[in-house]
Amino acid sequence: MSIRRIVTILALALPFATLEAASLGYVDMQKVLEQSALGKKVQEELRKEFEPRAQELGKTEAEIRQLQETLARDSALMSADQVKKKEAEIKQRIEAYQKAGGALQQEVAKVQQQKGREVMAPAQKAVDAVAKQNKLSMVVERSLTGILYLDPGLDITDDVIKHMDASA
Repeated sequence: MSIRRIVTILALALPFATLEAASLGYVDMQKVLEQSALGKKVQEELRKEFEPRAQELGKTEAEIRQLQETLARDSALMSADQVKKKEAEIKQRIEAYQKAGGALQQEVAKVQQQKGREVMAPAQKAVDAVAKQNKLSMVVERSLTGILYLDPGLDITDDVIKHMDASA
Protein backbone atom coordinates (compact mmCIF):
# COMPACT_ATOMS: atom_id res chain seq x y z
CA MET A 1 0.00 0.00 0.00
CA SER A 2 1.39 3.38 -0.95
CA ILE A 3 1.94 6.16 1.54
CA ARG A 4 -0.45 8.35 -0.40
CA ARG A 5 -3.23 5.77 -0.01
CA ILE A 6 -2.54 5.41 3.74
CA VAL A 7 -2.67 9.19 4.19
CA THR A 8 -5.96 9.35 2.27
CA ILE A 9 -7.50 6.57 4.38
CA LEU A 10 -6.35 8.26 7.60
CA ALA A 11 -7.65 11.63 6.43
CA LEU A 12 -11.05 10.11 5.71
CA ALA A 13 -11.20 8.05 8.92
CA LEU A 14 -9.96 10.76 11.31
CA PRO A 15 -13.22 12.75 11.52
CA PHE A 16 -15.15 9.56 12.29
CA ALA A 17 -12.66 8.49 14.94
CA THR A 18 -12.93 11.92 16.59
CA LEU A 19 -16.72 11.81 16.41
CA GLU A 20 -16.75 8.35 17.98
CA ALA A 21 -14.57 9.57 20.86
CA ALA A 22 -16.74 12.64 21.47
CA SER A 23 -19.53 12.21 23.97
CA LEU A 24 -22.79 13.96 23.30
CA GLY A 25 -25.82 14.98 25.33
CA TYR A 26 -28.90 17.06 24.78
CA VAL A 27 -31.21 19.22 26.84
CA ASP A 28 -34.87 20.08 26.31
CA MET A 29 -34.78 23.71 27.44
CA GLN A 30 -38.56 24.04 27.21
CA LYS A 31 -38.86 21.27 29.79
CA VAL A 32 -36.26 23.00 31.96
CA LEU A 33 -38.31 26.21 31.79
CA GLU A 34 -41.51 24.37 32.67
CA GLN A 35 -40.31 21.94 35.33
CA SER A 36 -37.44 23.56 37.21
CA ALA A 37 -38.26 25.34 40.46
CA LEU A 38 -37.03 28.64 39.03
CA GLY A 39 -39.00 28.13 35.83
CA LYS A 40 -42.17 27.36 37.79
CA LYS A 41 -41.61 30.45 39.94
CA VAL A 42 -41.27 32.65 36.86
CA GLN A 43 -44.41 31.13 35.30
CA GLU A 44 -46.35 31.79 38.50
CA GLU A 45 -45.15 35.41 38.54
CA LEU A 46 -46.30 35.84 34.95
CA ARG A 47 -49.65 34.26 35.70
CA LYS A 48 -50.23 36.52 38.72
CA GLU A 49 -49.23 39.59 36.76
CA PHE A 50 -51.25 39.00 33.61
CA GLU A 51 -54.15 36.71 34.46
CA PRO A 52 -56.42 39.46 35.90
CA ARG A 53 -56.01 41.55 32.76
CA ALA A 54 -56.62 38.54 30.55
CA GLN A 55 -59.80 37.78 32.49
CA GLU A 56 -60.96 41.37 31.97
CA LEU A 57 -60.40 40.97 28.24
CA GLY A 58 -62.40 37.75 28.39
CA LYS A 59 -65.29 39.59 30.04
CA THR A 60 -65.14 42.31 27.38
CA GLU A 61 -65.20 39.67 24.65
CA ALA A 62 -68.27 38.05 26.23
CA GLU A 63 -70.00 41.45 26.44
CA ILE A 64 -69.30 42.13 22.76
CA ARG A 65 -70.62 38.70 21.82
CA GLN A 66 -73.77 39.38 23.86
CA LEU A 67 -74.25 42.73 22.10
CA GLN A 68 -73.89 41.04 18.71
CA GLU A 69 -76.43 38.36 19.63
CA THR A 70 -78.87 40.95 20.93
CA LEU A 71 -78.53 43.00 17.76
CA ALA A 72 -79.03 39.92 15.57
CA ARG A 73 -82.12 38.95 17.57
CA ASP A 74 -83.68 42.43 17.84
CA SER A 75 -82.61 44.13 14.60
CA ALA A 76 -85.92 43.31 12.88
CA LEU A 77 -87.72 45.30 15.58
CA MET A 78 -85.35 48.28 15.40
CA SER A 79 -85.24 51.25 13.05
CA ALA A 80 -82.42 51.52 10.53
CA ASP A 81 -80.87 54.33 12.57
CA GLN A 82 -80.99 52.25 15.76
CA VAL A 83 -79.35 49.31 13.97
CA LYS A 84 -76.61 51.59 12.57
CA LYS A 85 -76.01 53.07 16.01
CA LYS A 86 -75.73 49.62 17.64
CA GLU A 87 -73.44 48.36 14.87
CA ALA A 88 -71.18 51.41 15.31
CA GLU A 89 -71.11 50.83 19.09
CA ILE A 90 -70.18 47.17 18.61
CA LYS A 91 -67.54 48.07 16.04
CA GLN A 92 -66.02 50.63 18.41
CA ARG A 93 -65.95 48.10 21.27
CA ILE A 94 -64.35 45.47 19.02
CA GLU A 95 -61.63 47.91 17.97
CA ALA A 96 -60.93 48.86 21.60
CA TYR A 97 -60.86 45.16 22.55
CA GLN A 98 -58.43 44.31 19.76
CA LYS A 99 -56.18 47.24 20.66
CA ALA A 100 -56.12 46.24 24.35
CA GLY A 101 -55.57 42.57 23.45
CA GLY A 102 -52.68 43.41 21.14
CA ALA A 103 -51.06 45.63 23.74
CA LEU A 104 -51.40 42.89 26.37
CA GLN A 105 -49.88 40.30 24.04
CA GLN A 106 -46.91 42.56 23.34
CA GLU A 107 -46.39 43.23 27.02
CA VAL A 108 -46.63 39.53 27.88
CA ALA A 109 -44.09 38.66 25.17
CA LYS A 110 -41.69 41.34 26.40
CA VAL A 111 -41.94 40.26 30.04
CA GLN A 112 -41.66 36.56 29.07
CA GLN A 113 -38.45 37.35 27.23
CA GLN A 114 -37.05 39.23 30.22
CA LYS A 115 -38.08 36.51 32.68
CA GLY A 116 -36.74 33.84 30.33
CA ARG A 117 -33.31 35.40 30.62
CA GLU A 118 -33.57 35.06 34.41
CA VAL A 119 -33.98 31.31 33.96
CA MET A 120 -31.52 30.85 31.12
CA ALA A 121 -28.41 32.04 32.98
CA PRO A 122 -28.79 29.49 35.82
CA ALA A 123 -29.87 26.87 33.28
CA GLN A 124 -26.68 27.43 31.27
CA LYS A 125 -24.58 27.07 34.43
CA ALA A 126 -26.43 23.83 35.24
CA VAL A 127 -25.87 22.52 31.69
CA ASP A 128 -22.16 23.34 32.00
CA ALA A 129 -21.91 21.58 35.38
CA VAL A 130 -23.80 18.47 34.26
CA ALA A 131 -21.80 18.30 31.01
CA LYS A 132 -18.52 18.46 32.92
CA GLN A 133 -19.76 15.94 35.48
CA ASN A 134 -20.76 13.51 32.71
CA LYS A 135 -17.62 14.32 30.68
CA LEU A 136 -19.63 15.38 27.65
CA SER A 137 -17.85 16.99 24.73
CA MET A 138 -20.98 18.61 23.37
CA VAL A 139 -24.54 19.36 24.50
CA VAL A 140 -27.20 20.44 22.02
CA GLU A 141 -30.70 21.84 22.47
CA ARG A 142 -33.30 19.18 21.73
CA SER A 143 -35.42 21.39 19.48
CA LEU A 144 -32.59 22.41 17.15
CA THR A 145 -33.82 22.18 13.60
CA GLY A 146 -32.05 19.67 11.46
CA ILE A 147 -31.70 17.04 14.17
CA LEU A 148 -33.87 14.14 13.12
CA TYR A 149 -33.07 11.68 15.90
CA LEU A 150 -31.57 11.81 19.36
CA ASP A 151 -31.09 8.72 21.50
CA PRO A 152 -33.12 9.21 24.71
CA GLY A 153 -30.09 7.92 26.62
CA LEU A 154 -28.28 11.15 25.73
CA ASP A 155 -30.95 13.32 27.42
CA ILE A 156 -29.51 15.19 30.41
CA THR A 157 -32.56 17.44 30.91
CA ASP A 158 -33.62 15.90 34.23
CA ASP A 159 -30.06 16.19 35.57
CA VAL A 160 -29.97 19.85 34.57
CA ILE A 161 -33.30 20.49 36.35
CA LYS A 162 -32.05 18.70 39.48
CA HIS A 163 -28.82 20.71 39.43
CA MET A 164 -30.74 23.99 38.99
CA ASP A 165 -33.14 23.15 41.81
CA ALA A 166 -30.27 22.18 44.10
CA SER A 167 -28.48 25.46 43.33
CA ALA A 168 -31.58 27.62 43.85
